[in-house]
Amino acid sequence: MTSSTIRRPKRQELREIAAKRRRNTNLMLIGGAAAIVAMIAFVVFLNIRATLPIGEEISLPTLGNAHIPQGSTSPITYNSTPPTSGPHYPGLAPWAIIPEPIRYEQIVHNMEDGGVIVYYQCLEGCPELVEDLRSVVAPYINSGRHVLMMPNDPTWGSESGFAYHKDMESRIALSAWQRLDKFDAFDADRIRAFIERYEGIDHHGG
Repeated sequence: MTSSTIRRPKRQELREIAAKRRRNTNLMLIGGAAAIVAMIAFVVFLNIRATLPIGEEISLPTLGNAHIPQGSTSPITYNSTPPTSGPHYPGLAPWAIIPEPIRYEQIVHNMEDGGVIVYYQCLEGCPELVEDLRSVVAPYINSGRHVLMMPNDPTWGSESGFAYHKDMESRIALSAWQRLDKFDAFDADRIRAFIERYEGIDHHGG
């Protein structure tokens, strides 16, 4: 085929080809921008969701993290039951499922160290609830996570009548540093969500 027989595209065809290329380029740019916007929106959604309360969780002001002598009583009244911050003993309670109550002054230190406490209160006994809670808590403890489960007993106190615990007015309470969620019906997802959000966060800064 000689050069004289080669058909050259007409000016209109060249304009159409250029317009098609521009459309394709614009579509690629729009698609890329939409993907970036979607990614930003997803990150914003995750950040907002991370700040939303779990269940009926409340946030409490800090009462500080002063150490007091082992066995003494907090010099101030805690601002919640169970407490979520404040004066506490220098030692830690074990990360375990503990069948007997422990002084709040001890447990507050566990929360300062990034712990989550799972309380239950049922003075008449609630073996089914205890087993349900155990089924959620035990895997965390067995894997080395900072979780402790124990009863809250408002009848427990000294011989002089001083109460070591107070009525938490619910069957279940989840506490972490400055965070508290209380409810009556067992909810495994709610407990796991609270643990996953707050376990392991150190609060030695107060």
